[in-house]
Amino acid sequence: MKKKTGIKALSTALAFSLCVAGLTGCSSGTQGAKENPAQKTDAAASGESLEPVTLKLWSCSDKYKDQDEVLAKFCETYKDQLNIEKIEFNYVPFGDYEDKMTSLAAGGDDFDGMFVADWMLYNKMSNKGGLLPLNDLMQQYAPSLYQAYQENGSTTACSIDGQLVALPWTKKKSSKAVLLYRRDLAEKYGVDTSKLETIEDLDAMLGDAKEKVPDITIFESGFPRGNTYSDVLVILHSKYEMDNMNYHTLTFDLNSEKPVLQAVEETPMFKEAVTWMNKWYNEGIVSKNELSETDTKLFENGKTFAKVGLYEDAMEGVSFNVPDAELGYAELYPNGKYRYDSPLNNAFAINKNAAHPDRLLMLLELLNTNEEAYDLFMYGIEGKTYVKGEDGSIKFPEGQDAANSTFLGWFCWPFVRAQYDKPSGKITPEALKAENAWLEKDSLVVSPLVGFNPDTSSIKTELAQRDQLYDEQGKLLLAGIVENNDIDGAISKYIESQKNAGLEKILSFMQEEADKAGKQQ
Repeated sequence: MKKKTGIKALSTALAFSLCVAGLTGCSSGTQGAKENPAQKTDAAASGESLEPVTLKLWSCSDKYKDQDEVLAKFCETYKDQLNIEKIEFNYVPFGDYEDKMTSLAAGGDDFDGMFVADWMLYNKMSNKGGLLPLNDLMQQYAPSLYQAYQENGSTTACSIDGQLVALPWTKKKSSKAVLLYRRDLAEKYGVDTSKLETIEDLDAMLGDAKEKVPDITIFESGFPRGNTYSDVLVILHSKYEMDNMNYHTLTFDLNSEKPVLQAVEETPMFKEAVTWMNKWYNEGIVSKNELSETDTKLFENGKTFAKVGLYEDAMEGVSFNVPDAELGYAELYPNGKYRYDSPLNNAFAINKNAAHPDRLLMLLELLNTNEEAYDLFMYGIEGKTYVKGEDGSIKFPEGQDAANSTFLGWFCWPFVRAQYDKPSGKITPEALKAENAWLEKDSLVVSPLVGFNPDTSSIKTELAQRDQLYDEQGKLLLAGIVENNDIDGAISKYIESQKNAGLEKILSFMQEEADKAGKQQ
Protein backbone atom coordinates (compact mmCIF):
# COMPACT_ATOMS: atom_id res chain seq x y z
CA MET A 1 0.00 0.00 0.00
CA LYS A 2 1.45 3.30 -1.07
CA LYS A 3 1.51 5.89 1.69
CA LYS A 4 0.70 9.52 0.94
CA THR A 5 3.64 11.74 1.88
CA GLY A 6 1.40 14.63 2.96
CA ILE A 7 -0.65 12.49 5.29
CA LYS A 8 2.46 10.97 6.82
CA ALA A 9 3.94 14.41 7.42
CA LEU A 10 0.74 15.59 9.05
CA SER A 11 0.73 12.47 11.20
CA THR A 12 4.26 13.17 12.40
CA ALA A 13 3.46 16.80 13.18
CA LEU A 14 0.38 15.95 15.17
CA ALA A 15 2.18 13.18 17.01
CA PHE A 16 4.87 15.64 18.06
CA SER A 17 2.41 18.28 19.14
CA LEU A 18 0.33 15.88 21.18
CA CYS A 19 3.37 14.62 23.03
CA VAL A 20 4.73 18.09 23.79
CA ALA A 21 1.69 20.00 24.97
CA GLY A 22 -0.82 19.82 27.77
CA LEU A 23 -4.46 18.95 27.36
CA THR A 24 -5.96 19.62 23.93
CA GLY A 25 -8.93 21.83 23.27
CA CYS A 26 -11.89 21.82 21.01
CA SER A 27 -14.60 24.03 19.97
CA SER A 28 -18.14 23.77 18.88
CA GLY A 29 -21.29 25.76 18.31
CA THR A 30 -21.32 29.34 19.49
CA GLN A 31 -25.04 29.48 20.09
CA GLY A 32 -26.68 29.38 23.46
CA ALA A 33 -24.09 31.18 25.63
CA LYS A 34 -25.59 33.09 28.52
CA GLU A 35 -24.37 35.66 31.00
CA ASN A 36 -22.56 33.57 33.55
CA PRO A 37 -21.26 33.62 37.14
CA ALA A 38 -17.78 33.45 35.62
CA GLN A 39 -17.96 37.21 35.33
CA LYS A 40 -17.71 37.67 39.10
CA THR A 41 -14.62 35.62 39.81
CA ASP A 42 -11.85 38.03 38.95
CA ALA A 43 -11.13 37.42 42.64
CA ALA A 44 -8.87 34.56 41.54
CA ALA A 45 -6.44 37.11 40.20
CA SER A 46 -7.01 39.91 42.70
CA GLY A 47 -6.62 37.77 45.82
CA GLU A 48 -10.14 38.38 47.10
CA SER A 49 -11.91 35.45 48.72
CA LEU A 50 -13.86 33.14 46.44
CA GLU A 51 -17.42 32.14 47.15
CA PRO A 52 -17.56 28.43 48.09
CA VAL A 53 -19.18 26.31 45.36
CA THR A 54 -20.09 22.73 44.55
CA LEU A 55 -19.14 21.49 41.08
CA LYS A 56 -21.60 19.06 39.51
CA LEU A 57 -20.01 16.81 36.91
CA TRP A 58 -21.29 13.86 34.87
CA SER A 59 -19.62 10.93 33.17
CA CYS A 60 -20.31 7.42 31.96
CA SER A 61 -18.81 4.23 33.46
CA ASP A 62 -18.91 3.31 37.15
CA LYS A 63 -18.11 5.11 40.39
CA TYR A 64 -15.14 3.90 42.43
CA LYS A 65 -15.40 3.24 46.17
CA ASP A 66 -12.90 5.85 47.38
CA GLN A 67 -13.73 8.52 44.83
CA ASP A 68 -15.69 10.76 47.21
CA GLU A 69 -12.91 10.56 49.81
CA VAL A 70 -10.22 11.42 47.27
CA LEU A 71 -12.14 14.34 45.81
CA ALA A 72 -12.96 15.63 49.29
CA LYS A 73 -9.25 15.60 50.15
CA PHE A 74 -8.50 17.38 46.90
CA CYS A 75 -11.04 20.11 47.68
CA GLU A 76 -9.65 20.52 51.19
CA THR A 77 -6.03 20.60 50.03
CA TYR A 78 -6.66 23.27 47.41
CA LYS A 79 -9.32 25.27 49.24
CA ASP A 80 -7.22 28.45 49.19
CA GLN A 81 -6.75 28.31 45.43
CA LEU A 82 -10.21 27.07 44.38
CA ASN A 83 -12.64 27.14 47.32
CA ILE A 84 -14.56 24.22 45.84
CA GLU A 85 -16.48 22.70 48.75
CA LYS A 86 -17.40 19.54 46.87
CA ILE A 87 -16.91 17.90 43.50
CA GLU A 88 -20.07 15.93 42.88
CA PHE A 89 -19.20 13.35 40.22
CA ASN A 90 -22.27 11.54 38.89
CA TYR A 91 -22.16 8.41 36.75
CA VAL A 92 -24.52 6.89 34.19
CA PRO A 93 -24.08 3.53 32.40
CA PHE A 94 -22.65 3.89 28.89
CA GLY A 95 -25.86 2.75 27.21
CA ASP A 96 -27.98 5.37 28.98
CA TYR A 97 -25.53 8.26 29.03
CA GLU A 98 -26.45 10.18 25.88
CA ASP A 99 -30.18 10.12 26.63
CA LYS A 100 -29.59 11.23 30.22
CA MET A 101 -27.33 14.14 29.33
CA THR A 102 -29.40 15.44 26.42
CA SER A 103 -32.44 15.31 28.68
CA LEU A 104 -30.69 17.28 31.44
CA ALA A 105 -29.40 19.87 28.99
CA ALA A 106 -32.79 20.26 27.31
CA GLY A 107 -34.36 20.84 30.72
CA GLY A 108 -31.96 23.68 31.51
CA ASP A 109 -30.11 21.87 34.31
CA ASP A 110 -27.19 23.95 35.64
CA PHE A 111 -24.68 21.10 36.08
CA ASP A 112 -21.17 22.25 35.27
CA GLY A 113 -19.39 19.69 33.11
CA MET A 114 -19.71 16.37 31.31
CA PHE A 115 -17.66 13.74 29.53
CA VAL A 116 -17.94 13.98 25.74
CA ALA A 117 -16.17 12.31 22.84
CA ASP A 118 -16.46 12.04 19.09
CA TRP A 119 -18.01 8.62 19.76
CA MET A 120 -20.21 9.73 22.65
CA LEU A 121 -22.47 12.80 23.03
CA TYR A 122 -20.23 15.52 21.54
CA ASN A 123 -21.94 15.73 18.16
CA LYS A 124 -25.41 15.81 19.67
CA MET A 125 -24.56 18.44 22.26
CA SER A 126 -22.52 20.68 19.98
CA ASN A 127 -25.04 20.67 17.15
CA LYS A 128 -27.82 21.54 19.59
CA GLY A 129 -25.87 24.45 21.07
CA GLY A 130 -25.58 22.71 24.43
CA LEU A 131 -21.90 23.50 25.06
CA LEU A 132 -20.50 26.75 26.43
CA PRO A 133 -18.10 28.75 24.18
CA LEU A 134 -14.84 29.07 26.09
CA ASN A 135 -12.36 31.30 24.29
CA ASP A 136 -12.78 34.36 26.53
CA LEU A 137 -13.34 32.40 29.74
CA MET A 138 -10.25 30.28 29.21
CA GLN A 139 -8.02 33.28 28.66
CA GLN A 140 -9.28 34.62 31.97
CA TYR A 141 -9.39 31.49 34.14
CA ALA A 142 -7.14 28.91 32.44
CA PRO A 143 -4.51 30.86 30.49
CA SER A 144 -1.75 28.23 30.48
CA LEU A 145 -4.17 25.56 29.33
CA TYR A 146 -5.50 27.88 26.65
CA GLN A 147 -1.95 28.59 25.48
CA ALA A 148 -1.26 24.86 25.32
CA TYR A 149 -4.24 24.49 23.01
CA GLN A 150 -2.84 27.14 20.72
CA GLU A 151 0.62 25.60 20.67
CA ASN A 152 -0.25 21.96 20.13
CA GLY A 153 -2.19 22.57 16.92
CA SER A 154 -5.22 20.53 17.86
CA THR A 155 -7.86 23.23 18.17
CA THR A 156 -8.84 22.82 14.51
CA ALA A 157 -10.00 19.31 15.24
CA CYS A 158 -12.46 20.66 17.77
CA SER A 159 -13.53 24.02 16.41
CA ILE A 160 -16.75 25.34 15.01
CA ASP A 161 -16.81 29.01 14.14
CA GLY A 162 -13.52 29.44 15.97
CA GLN A 163 -14.98 28.84 19.43
CA LEU A 164 -13.45 26.48 21.99
CA VAL A 165 -16.10 24.48 23.84
CA ALA A 166 -14.51 21.23 24.99
CA LEU A 167 -11.37 20.20 26.81
CA PRO A 168 -9.92 16.99 25.38
CA TRP A 169 -6.91 14.97 26.44
CA THR A 170 -3.47 15.02 24.82
CA LYS A 171 -2.82 11.31 24.72
CA LYS A 172 -1.89 9.97 21.31
CA LYS A 173 -4.13 7.02 20.50
CA SER A 174 -5.62 4.87 17.76
CA SER A 175 -8.75 2.75 18.09
CA LYS A 176 -7.67 0.31 15.41
CA ALA A 177 -9.24 -3.07 16.10
CA VAL A 178 -7.17 -5.74 17.83
CA LEU A 179 -8.58 -9.21 18.42
CA LEU A 180 -8.59 -10.37 22.04
CA TYR A 181 -9.18 -14.03 22.88
CA ARG A 182 -8.94 -16.51 25.73
CA ARG A 183 -5.48 -17.98 25.31
CA ASP A 184 -6.03 -20.41 28.20
CA LEU A 185 -9.08 -21.92 26.49
CA ALA A 186 -7.37 -21.99 23.10
CA GLU A 187 -4.47 -23.98 24.60
CA LYS A 188 -6.73 -26.25 26.63
CA TYR A 189 -8.97 -27.23 23.71
CA GLY A 190 -6.43 -27.01 20.89
CA VAL A 191 -7.84 -24.01 19.02
CA ASP A 192 -5.39 -22.91 16.32
CA THR A 193 -4.52 -19.22 16.79
CA SER A 194 -1.20 -19.34 14.95
CA LYS A 195 -2.39 -17.26 11.99
CA LEU A 196 -4.67 -14.29 12.63
CA GLU A 197 -4.06 -11.51 10.12
CA THR A 198 -7.18 -11.42 7.95
CA ILE A 199 -10.94 -11.75 8.33
CA GLU A 200 -10.68 -15.18 6.71
CA ASP A 201 -8.15 -16.22 9.35
CA LEU A 202 -10.56 -15.01 12.02
CA ASP A 203 -13.41 -17.00 10.48
CA ALA A 204 -11.30 -20.16 10.54
CA MET A 205 -10.30 -19.63 14.17
CA LEU A 206 -13.84 -18.89 15.32
CA GLY A 207 -15.14 -21.98 13.54
CA ASP A 208 -12.45 -24.09 15.17
CA ALA A 209 -13.32 -22.66 18.58
CA LYS A 210 -17.04 -23.31 18.02
CA GLU A 211 -16.33 -26.99 17.46
CA LYS A 212 -13.96 -27.40 20.40
CA VAL A 213 -14.76 -24.97 23.24
CA PRO A 214 -17.89 -25.92 25.20
CA ASP A 215 -20.41 -23.79 27.09
CA ILE A 216 -19.36 -20.38 25.83
CA THR A 217 -20.37 -17.86 23.17
CA ILE A 218 -17.48 -17.70 20.75
CA PHE A 219 -17.52 -14.08 19.54
CA GLU A 220 -18.97 -10.79 20.75
CA SER A 221 -19.31 -8.15 18.05
CA GLY A 222 -19.45 -5.03 20.18
CA PHE A 223 -23.14 -4.21 20.47
CA PRO A 224 -23.42 -5.43 24.09
CA ARG A 225 -20.78 -2.84 25.01
CA GLY A 226 -22.78 -0.03 23.44
CA ASN A 227 -20.66 0.26 20.29
CA THR A 228 -22.10 2.15 17.35
CA TYR A 229 -21.75 -0.76 14.97
CA SER A 230 -20.29 -4.23 14.94
CA ASP A 231 -16.60 -4.72 15.54
CA VAL A 232 -16.43 -6.71 12.33
CA LEU A 233 -16.99 -3.47 10.45
CA VAL A 234 -14.26 -1.86 12.54
CA ILE A 235 -11.87 -4.65 11.52
CA LEU A 236 -12.74 -4.16 7.88
CA HIS A 237 -11.92 -0.45 7.97
CA SER A 238 -8.27 -1.53 8.04
CA LYS A 239 -8.73 -3.96 5.17
CA TYR A 240 -10.46 -1.41 2.94
CA GLU A 241 -8.47 1.55 4.32
CA MET A 242 -11.65 3.57 4.85
CA ASP A 243 -11.90 6.27 7.50
CA ASN A 244 -13.90 5.22 10.56
CA MET A 245 -15.42 8.64 11.13
CA ASN A 246 -17.85 7.84 13.95
CA TYR A 247 -20.09 10.40 12.29
CA HIS A 248 -23.60 9.42 11.14
CA THR A 249 -22.11 6.22 9.65
CA LEU A 250 -20.31 8.07 6.86
CA THR A 251 -16.88 7.12 5.54
CA PHE A 252 -14.32 7.85 2.84
CA ASP A 253 -11.23 6.28 1.25
CA LEU A 254 -8.09 7.27 3.15
CA ASN A 255 -6.08 6.89 -0.06
CA SER A 256 -8.10 9.47 -2.04
CA GLU A 257 -6.56 12.78 -2.99
CA LYS A 258 -9.39 14.44 -1.08
CA PRO A 259 -12.16 12.97 1.11
CA VAL A 260 -15.19 11.91 -0.91
CA LEU A 261 -17.88 11.00 1.58
CA GLN A 262 -19.94 7.85 1.23
CA ALA A 263 -22.72 6.26 3.22
CA VAL A 264 -21.17 3.19 4.80
CA GLU A 265 -24.07 0.98 3.67
CA GLU A 266 -23.19 1.71 0.03
CA THR A 267 -19.65 0.35 0.34
CA PRO A 268 -18.41 -3.21 -0.31
CA MET A 269 -17.02 -3.05 3.23
CA PHE A 270 -20.53 -2.96 4.69
CA LYS A 271 -21.70 -5.90 2.62
CA GLU A 272 -18.70 -7.96 3.70
CA ALA A 273 -19.34 -7.16 7.36
CA VAL A 274 -23.00 -8.19 7.07
CA THR A 275 -21.99 -11.37 5.24
CA TRP A 276 -19.57 -12.49 7.94
CA MET A 277 -21.91 -11.64 10.78
CA ASN A 278 -24.80 -13.42 9.11
CA LYS A 279 -22.62 -16.49 8.67
CA TRP A 280 -21.55 -16.45 12.31
CA TYR A 281 -25.12 -15.75 13.46
CA ASN A 282 -26.38 -18.79 11.61
CA GLU A 283 -23.51 -20.95 12.88
CA GLY A 284 -24.12 -19.92 16.49
CA ILE A 285 -20.70 -18.26 16.77
CA VAL A 286 -22.33 -15.00 17.87
CA SER A 287 -25.26 -14.79 20.25
CA LYS A 288 -28.79 -14.52 18.91
CA ASN A 289 -29.38 -11.91 21.64
CA GLU A 290 -26.51 -9.52 20.94
CA LEU A 291 -28.68 -6.45 20.52
CA SER A 292 -30.57 -7.02 23.78
CA GLU A 293 -27.61 -8.16 25.90
CA THR A 294 -27.14 -6.02 29.02
CA ASP A 295 -23.86 -7.47 30.32
CA THR A 296 -21.21 -5.02 29.08
CA LYS A 297 -18.36 -7.26 30.29
CA LEU A 298 -19.16 -10.58 28.66
CA PHE A 299 -15.52 -11.28 27.84
CA GLU A 300 -14.24 -10.29 31.27
CA ASN A 301 -16.97 -12.37 32.92
CA GLY A 302 -15.97 -15.49 31.00
CA LYS A 303 -19.03 -15.63 28.75
CA THR A 304 -17.30 -15.15 25.40
CA PHE A 305 -14.18 -16.64 23.83
CA ALA A 306 -13.16 -13.61 21.75
CA LYS A 307 -13.94 -9.96 21.16
CA VAL A 308 -12.35 -6.89 19.61
CA GLY A 309 -10.44 -4.40 21.75
CA LEU A 310 -7.59 -1.92 21.48
CA TYR A 311 -3.85 -2.39 21.35
CA GLU A 312 -3.61 -0.88 24.80
CA ASP A 313 -5.94 -3.61 26.09
CA ALA A 314 -3.57 -6.20 24.66
CA MET A 315 -0.54 -4.58 26.31
CA GLU A 316 -2.12 -3.71 29.66
CA GLY A 317 -4.16 -6.88 30.01
CA VAL A 318 -7.81 -7.55 30.77
CA SER A 319 -9.18 -7.84 34.31
CA PHE A 320 -11.00 -11.15 34.09
CA ASN A 321 -13.60 -12.07 36.68
CA VAL A 322 -13.03 -15.79 36.20
CA PRO A 323 -10.10 -17.79 37.63
CA ASP A 324 -7.05 -18.72 35.54
CA ALA A 325 -8.16 -16.76 32.46
CA GLU A 326 -5.29 -15.68 30.20
CA LEU A 327 -5.34 -13.11 27.41
CA GLY A 328 -4.22 -13.69 23.85
CA TYR A 329 -4.30 -11.09 21.10
CA ALA A 330 -3.68 -10.56 17.40
CA GLU A 331 -3.73 -7.51 15.14
CA LEU A 332 -5.69 -8.14 11.97
CA TYR A 333 -4.50 -6.33 8.84
CA PRO A 334 -1.39 -5.08 10.67
CA ASN A 335 -0.29 -2.97 7.70
CA GLY A 336 -3.74 -1.68 6.78
CA LYS A 337 -4.07 2.08 6.97
CA TYR A 338 -6.13 3.34 9.91
CA ARG A 339 -6.67 6.73 11.54
CA TYR A 340 -5.29 8.13 14.74
CA ASP A 341 -8.09 9.05 17.11
CA SER A 342 -9.18 12.64 17.12
CA PRO A 343 -8.22 14.79 20.11
CA LEU A 344 -11.95 14.62 20.77
CA ASN A 345 -11.71 10.91 21.46
CA ASN A 346 -11.92 11.70 25.19
CA ALA A 347 -12.89 15.16 26.34
CA PHE A 348 -14.75 17.18 28.94
CA ALA A 349 -17.18 19.96 28.08
CA ILE A 350 -18.92 22.72 30.02
CA ASN A 351 -22.70 22.89 29.98
CA LYS A 352 -23.99 26.13 28.41
CA ASN A 353 -26.13 26.59 31.57
CA ALA A 354 -23.29 25.75 33.97
CA ALA A 355 -23.54 27.36 37.39
CA HIS A 356 -19.77 27.61 37.91
CA PRO A 357 -17.83 27.41 34.61
CA ASP A 358 -15.18 29.74 36.03
CA ARG A 359 -14.36 27.43 38.92
CA LEU A 360 -14.25 24.36 36.71
CA LEU A 361 -11.76 26.10 34.43
CA MET A 362 -9.68 27.12 37.45
CA LEU A 363 -9.63 23.48 38.51
CA LEU A 364 -8.44 22.41 35.06
CA GLU A 365 -5.78 25.14 35.08
CA LEU A 366 -4.49 23.85 38.41
CA LEU A 367 -4.24 20.32 37.00
CA ASN A 368 -2.24 21.73 34.11
CA THR A 369 0.28 23.62 36.26
CA ASN A 370 0.63 21.68 39.54
CA GLU A 371 1.92 18.11 39.45
CA GLU A 372 1.01 17.39 43.08
CA ALA A 373 -2.57 18.47 42.42
CA TYR A 374 -2.61 16.34 39.28
CA ASP A 375 -1.35 13.26 41.14
CA LEU A 376 -3.96 13.64 43.88
CA PHE A 377 -6.82 14.16 41.44
CA MET A 378 -5.78 11.39 39.05
CA TYR A 379 -4.24 8.74 41.29
CA GLY A 380 -5.67 9.48 44.72
CA ILE A 381 -4.10 9.24 48.16
CA GLU A 382 -0.63 7.73 48.39
CA GLY A 383 -0.60 4.68 50.65
CA LYS A 384 -4.37 4.22 50.36
CA THR A 385 -5.36 4.20 46.69
CA TYR A 386 -1.84 3.78 45.26
CA VAL A 387 1.80 3.22 46.11
CA LYS A 388 4.86 4.39 44.20
CA GLY A 389 7.10 1.83 42.56
CA GLU A 390 10.88 2.14 42.49
CA ASP A 391 10.64 2.84 38.76
CA GLY A 392 8.41 5.85 39.38
CA SER A 393 5.21 4.09 38.34
CA ILE A 394 1.92 4.32 40.23
CA LYS A 395 0.93 0.88 41.48
CA PHE A 396 -2.11 -0.65 43.10
CA PRO A 397 -1.78 -0.91 46.90
CA GLU A 398 -1.47 -4.36 48.44
CA GLY A 399 -4.68 -6.37 48.06
CA GLN A 400 -5.94 -4.34 45.08
CA ASP A 401 -5.78 -4.81 41.34
CA ALA A 402 -7.72 -3.54 38.33
CA ALA A 403 -10.71 -5.71 39.27
CA ASN A 404 -11.15 -4.43 42.83
CA SER A 405 -9.38 -1.06 42.79
CA THR A 406 -10.99 1.52 45.05
CA PHE A 407 -9.85 4.49 42.95
CA LEU A 408 -6.85 3.91 40.68
CA GLY A 409 -8.10 3.50 37.12
CA TRP A 410 -11.24 5.63 37.51
CA PHE A 411 -12.77 7.07 34.36
CA CYS A 412 -10.62 10.20 34.21
CA TRP A 413 -9.33 10.09 30.61
CA PRO A 414 -10.29 13.69 29.69
CA PHE A 415 -8.11 15.07 32.48
CA VAL A 416 -4.87 13.44 31.30
CA ARG A 417 -1.99 15.90 31.03
CA ALA A 418 0.91 14.68 28.92
CA GLN A 419 3.51 16.47 31.03
CA TYR A 420 2.46 14.72 34.27
CA ASP A 421 1.07 11.41 33.03
CA LYS A 422 2.75 8.35 34.59
CA PRO A 423 2.62 4.58 34.16
CA SER A 424 -0.18 3.62 36.52
CA GLY A 425 -2.32 0.67 37.49
CA LYS A 426 -2.28 -1.81 34.64
CA ILE A 427 -0.17 0.56 32.55
CA THR A 428 3.31 -0.65 33.42
CA PRO A 429 6.41 1.11 32.06
CA GLU A 430 6.82 -1.83 29.67
CA ALA A 431 3.22 -1.58 28.46
CA LEU A 432 3.52 2.17 27.95
CA LYS A 433 6.73 1.72 25.97
CA ALA A 434 5.12 -0.93 23.74
CA GLU A 435 2.02 1.22 23.16
CA ASN A 436 4.09 4.25 22.21
CA ALA A 437 6.21 2.19 19.81
CA TRP A 438 3.10 0.74 18.15
CA LEU A 439 1.66 4.23 17.70
CA GLU A 440 4.58 5.10 15.41
CA LYS A 441 3.48 2.60 12.73
CA ASP A 442 3.54 4.00 9.21
CA SER A 443 0.05 2.66 8.63
CA LEU A 444 -1.46 4.89 11.32
CA VAL A 445 -2.34 8.27 9.82
CA VAL A 446 -4.07 11.51 10.71
CA SER A 447 -7.46 11.76 9.05
CA PRO A 448 -7.78 14.78 6.73
CA LEU A 449 -11.19 15.34 8.36
CA VAL A 450 -10.09 14.99 11.96
CA GLY A 451 -12.70 16.64 14.19
CA PHE A 452 -15.15 17.12 11.29
CA ASN A 453 -18.33 18.47 12.90
CA PRO A 454 -20.10 21.13 10.80
CA ASP A 455 -23.26 22.95 11.78
CA THR A 456 -25.90 20.51 10.51
CA SER A 457 -29.00 22.45 11.55
CA SER A 458 -30.10 22.72 7.90
CA ILE A 459 -30.25 18.92 7.57
CA LYS A 460 -31.14 18.00 11.16
CA THR A 461 -34.35 16.26 10.10
CA GLU A 462 -32.60 14.13 7.51
CA LEU A 463 -29.80 13.23 9.94
CA ALA A 464 -32.28 12.28 12.64
CA GLN A 465 -34.08 10.02 10.17
CA ARG A 466 -30.77 8.53 9.01
CA ASP A 467 -29.67 7.74 12.55
CA GLN A 468 -33.06 6.28 13.42
CA LEU A 469 -33.05 4.04 10.36
CA TYR A 470 -29.58 2.87 11.26
CA ASP A 471 -30.74 1.98 14.77
CA GLU A 472 -33.82 0.18 13.45
CA GLN A 473 -32.39 -1.55 10.35
CA GLY A 474 -28.65 -1.09 9.97
CA LYS A 475 -27.78 -2.55 13.35
CA LEU A 476 -29.89 -5.63 12.65
CA LEU A 477 -27.90 -6.29 9.49
CA LEU A 478 -24.56 -5.77 11.24
CA ALA A 479 -25.67 -8.14 13.99
CA GLY A 480 -26.16 -10.79 11.31
CA ILE A 481 -29.97 -10.75 11.41
CA VAL A 482 -30.96 -10.93 7.75
CA GLU A 483 -34.46 -11.93 6.62
CA ASN A 484 -34.33 -15.20 4.65
CA ASN A 485 -30.51 -14.76 4.61
CA ASP A 486 -30.97 -12.58 1.52
CA ILE A 487 -28.03 -10.26 2.12
CA ASP A 488 -28.18 -8.42 -1.20
CA GLY A 489 -31.92 -7.87 -0.91
CA ALA A 490 -31.72 -6.73 2.72
CA ILE A 491 -28.91 -4.26 2.05
CA SER A 492 -30.69 -2.90 -1.04
CA LYS A 493 -33.83 -2.37 1.02
CA TYR A 494 -31.85 -0.56 3.70
CA ILE A 495 -30.10 1.66 1.14
CA GLU A 496 -33.44 2.52 -0.44
CA SER A 497 -34.85 3.47 2.98
CA GLN A 498 -31.90 5.77 3.58
CA LYS A 499 -32.27 7.38 0.18
CA ASN A 500 -35.96 8.01 0.80
CA ALA A 501 -35.05 9.63 4.13
CA GLY A 502 -32.80 12.22 2.48
CA LEU A 503 -29.39 10.57 2.01
CA GLU A 504 -28.66 12.54 -1.18
CA LYS A 505 -29.25 15.84 0.64
CA ILE A 506 -27.04 14.73 3.53
CA LEU A 507 -24.16 13.69 1.27
CA SER A 508 -24.38 16.87 -0.81
CA PHE A 509 -24.26 19.09 2.27
CA MET A 510 -21.56 17.06 4.00
CA GLN A 511 -19.35 16.99 0.90
CA GLU A 512 -19.52 20.77 0.63
CA GLU A 513 -18.51 21.06 4.29
CA ALA A 514 -15.73 18.48 3.85
CA ASP A 515 -14.38 20.43 0.87
CA LYS A 516 -14.35 23.61 2.99
CA ALA A 517 -12.58 21.81 5.81
CA GLY A 518 -9.98 20.49 3.38
CA LYS A 519 -9.19 24.00 2.15
CA GLN A 520 -8.65 25.15 5.74
CA GLN A 521 -6.06 22.44 6.50
